Amino acid sequence: MSEHCYATAPDRHGPSARRCLRLLAVTACACILGGLPPNAAGAAADPRGGADQLARTAVTTPPPSHRADPSLRTYVRRAGPFSVGSYGVIKRSDKAVPPPVGGAIVAMDARIVDAAGAEMPQQHVMLHHFLMTNGGGDGRRRDGTCPRRPVSERFYGTSEELRALTLPAGYGYPSRPRDRWKMIWMVMNHRAAPREIYLEYRVTVDRRPLTAVKPYWLSVISCIADQQYSVPGAGATVHRRENRLTLPAGGRVVAIGGHLHGGGLGLRVSQPRCGDRELTTSRPAYAPPGDPLYGVRPLLHEPDPKDMSWWQSTQGWPVRAGERLKVAALYDGTRPHMRVMGIAHVYVAAGGAGAAPCPAAPAGAEMLGAQFDGARLSPPAIGLTLARRGSDGLAREISRPAGRVRFAARRAGVAVQRYAFSPANLSIAAGAIVRWDFRDRDQHDVTVASAPRGFAGPYSRRGASYLRRLTVPGEYRLYCSLHPTLMSQYVRVRSR
Repeated sequence: MSEHCYATAPDRHGPSARRCLRLLAVTACACILGGLPPNAAGAAADPRGGADQLARTAVTTPPPSHRADPSLRTYVRRAGPFSVGSYGVIKRSDKAVPPPVGGAIVAMDARIVDAAGAEMPQQHVMLHHFLMTNGGGDGRRRDGTCPRRPVSERFYGTSEELRALTLPAGYGYPSRPRDRWKMIWMVMNHRAAPREIYLEYRVTVDRRPLTAVKPYWLSVISCIADQQYSVPGAGATVHRRENRLTLPAGGRVVAIGGHLHGGGLGLRVSQPRCGDRELTTSRPAYAPPGDPLYGVRPLLHEPDPKDMSWWQSTQGWPVRAGERLKVAALYDGTRPHMRVMGIAHVYVAAGGAGAAPCPAAPAGAEMLGAQFDGARLSPPAIGLTLARRGSDGLAREISRPAGRVRFAARRAGVAVQRYAFSPANLSIAAGAIVRWDFRDRDQHDVTVASAPRGFAGPYSRRGASYLRRLTVPGEYRLYCSLHPTLMSQYVRVRSR
């Protein structure tokens, strides 16, 4: 164990207090992807080999983002330290610790901080996604929208928008100290220097009797591990993907949050039983042009919205057991957007649905929006590049990898091994099929940085293959999104 002193209220809106807490190592199931392959010099993605957790919990007043009664207590837990390599990515699944008291969660958030407890700016280190699940006291509680899958109940998620979970007054998500929590998260380092980071989550608990809510995870791609897809671009102004999911229990929808990636226009949740009426549309707010995040060079990832609106109501929308709700993700369809998502976080309180089949919209609903100046409601056009890290450790933009171009006609094979694409440069005829064969134990992928059409393959390890027919002539610049400064490829598709 080691003792760490840190600010227990490291919220930029308020003062911080100093606390000294001991860190205790816990078992972690990790998939760690640093900036360099494991056998490369100086490449220690996480030398400690696991997540450290606080042996006890810091207790604070609720931060402003929780919008909670100031008399309540917020329980702060911090995992780490984790070392993120140069331009590296960490993907992990770790055990998490619930608050030490029983009650109802009325607010929650997560963020990346340094050893002093200060929040790290996204242009340095970005929390790309964070998901918390709850298996209950026996670990058997299953997710409400995917009951046949071995997935624990998903009750909170956030991403680059860093939106806190909040619930209307009188409602809460039940929590007990013996519940089995897990956090699934991904972090990107935008800098050449390795970073030591901590993942912190803050949970505000009300111990008074509240109306319990049940969380549901409505995704346009449901019940599979990787819920990402790509918008090809060069199409209609709006690209739409939708899905319908069944609610196993009735009640009232009292809160809805949304998650989109860069290029997102809105996430609509509707009720087909009532004429497909809109329950809410979660709207993205993008950072202003001068935000430091858009100054990251090389820019290897399209920034997500800086905020997503959040709807909540004490009255709620009535829903029936077995009813299907529709979720629709709306993206800019004129440009490629890779590895996007469309997820609604829906919280349903039992009872009170009423006898009317489709009553009027609830009165007094709140829509919580962006809390920063200069928000843009339309996604900015972003130009991603290929990059290569030099002997000085700095990544610089490149037009294509070094080496000769290999020509092929109808088919081309690419070996993905030793953190490289081979061949790195291809020229093929329009309509040819490219097959990428993965031979490393670590995960890689094939993702468009720039091209006439966008696509991205799944995260893959040794033994997997990915095939793609490229029909549109032009230059395709590809990379591994998990190792963007190590693995890049150039494919020129010739006209017939």
